[in-house]
Amino acid sequence: MHSQLKFLPVLTALLFAVSLSGCGEKSVTAPAATSKLEESQACIGCHGGITSTAKSSGKVTADSYGNEWLRSGHNTKNGASCKDCHEPHTNHPDPGNCNLCHGNYPASGSSAIKNPDIAGKCAKCHTVKGGFSISSFNGILKNSQSVHFNNQTGAGYPASFVTSTTTGSCRTCHNPHDTATNIATLRAWSRSGHGDTTAAPWTTYDFKSRSGDCNRCHTTTGFLKYITDNNDSAAWGIASDKTKEVLMCSACHLNYSYAVRTTGPVTANYAGGVSIYPDAGTSNLCLNCHVGRTSGATIMNVQRNYTSAAFVNSHYLTAGGTLFGKIGYEFTGREYTDPSFYAHRFIGTADSRGNAAVAAGSGPCVGCHMANKTQPGEKHTFKPYIVSGIKLSPTCETAACHGSTSSTPTPRDQDWLKNTWQLQYQDALAALKYILANNSYRKLFFITSNPYFTNKKWHSVGGAVSDITVSGMNNMGAAFNYNLLIHDKGGVAHNRYYTRRLLYDSIDWLDDNLMNNSVGNTLNSLPGSGDTAFKANAITYLINPDTTVNGTERY
Repeated sequence: MHSQLKFLPVLTALLFAVSLSGCGEKSVTAPAATSKLEESQACIGCHGGITSTAKSSGKVTADSYGNEWLRSGHNTKNGASCKDCHEPHTNHPDPGNCNLCHGNYPASGSSAIKNPDIAGKCAKCHTVKGGFSISSFNGILKNSQSVHFNNQTGAGYPASFVTSTTTGSCRTCHNPHDTATNIATLRAWSRSGHGDTTAAPWTTYDFKSRSGDCNRCHTTTGFLKYITDNNDSAAWGIASDKTKEVLMCSACHLNYSYAVRTTGPVTANYAGGVSIYPDAGTSNLCLNCHVGRTSGATIMNVQRNYTSAAFVNSHYLTAGGTLFGKIGYEFTGREYTDPSFYAHRFIGTADSRGNAAVAAGSGPCVGCHMANKTQPGEKHTFKPYIVSGIKLSPTCETAACHGSTSSTPTPRDQDWLKNTWQLQYQDALAALKYILANNSYRKLFFITSNPYFTNKKWHSVGGAVSDITVSGMNNMGAAFNYNLLIHDKGGVAHNRYYTRRLLYDSIDWLDDNLMNNSVGNTLNSLPGSGDTAFKANAITYLINPDTTVNGTERY
């Protein structure tokens, strides 16, 4: 290793300049006489070949610390030498002080000696006052300093990357030796909903200080507690801690090796009925938060007085509940099972209907939102499409699904999803909203903020059903389905059959308080203009869906 040191200065000319990710976006000018590379040569001579065995199974680069540091902005930007972070003992290496590294550590302060991160060495450069810059991902600029230290007071203050749980733990997200290899992923994540420090799921409340089942999905700390012991009833915050957490890397990854956590199948403890979701592999991580807090069973099975009842809210972003058909209010006598050929819930599982698109083990959430993407960082946008272009997720366009081959139709693209299929779905929702407010037996008016429906009386007056409990349940169930699906923007792709069934049956009940397949007549009787301009698209989605090609069901 020592014989190679004379070549190290040459490497700096060969390394591409990169910006540091997240906490590592500072360029520090070294004294003219000595570069950070030169300062580090002696350290690399002894320590450069060491690879962490603790993280080797999941390391991104599977490389030595020395080679990682050579790629790092700490080297290429002349930012920090080995001794800047590790601060070796005076005159190190000194045979008289070998025990500091190779013997027993002192009883006190040992963690600070072994771990520069905990000892605050990163903060020598990267602080609330400096050590960051503006970063870019797919043309989106972000001030990396402000998102790390958004620690403010008052209602609605932003979340931040540096919190009470990550102070002294920069390695929660960053490899301290290699700030370059994973930079695109970190930048993509910071622009996703999971890393958006201004997004409502992180800022609406100080969620760590709320009891109940809030902090399990609105803080990383609560999420880790929930997936570990399935218990999230206790608040974990303290009054003096004003930081708010986003969903950080450590929620899904064990450490900066980025090895993925594993969790078992999700059990949703809905009031009125427990739903056990199938084992979705890696997607189990997603389902822990994306199956809602209440379901249609909550209305069906929990007794309430429908002359003075509060609305039941499914609680947002319920893609998993829609995908697996376990969350809607299902009207008695109707069938809600997916057609046998429908594959979306089987993507990334061992079932033959979905494993041609993505190998078993990832599950449908990861399979559609993350798999098969090749652009650096693209997976961690969590988008179901390619961000630089109009294509849908590569998983959609595999030959076995919606790809273009001799036996399958021309693939549908992002433009079609947004402006055709999504528009039909939204107009079908608009039809349900209109019928909720304009039926003859119980007018229900949706508002855009919680509690969404403010009326207390739910039972029908003058309808075909005299039992106010039955009519009250069905009316609230129809309202529940609207609120559920209006907050699942991707419901049309998550499960077009389940969403169509919930919408159709809700309108079928509301229009005459009978389940008699009258939706077609009801929609066709509307003028189709003004506040019923949704008519044509709603009829297409609910009555005459465009889902076949040459007579074969494809979409």
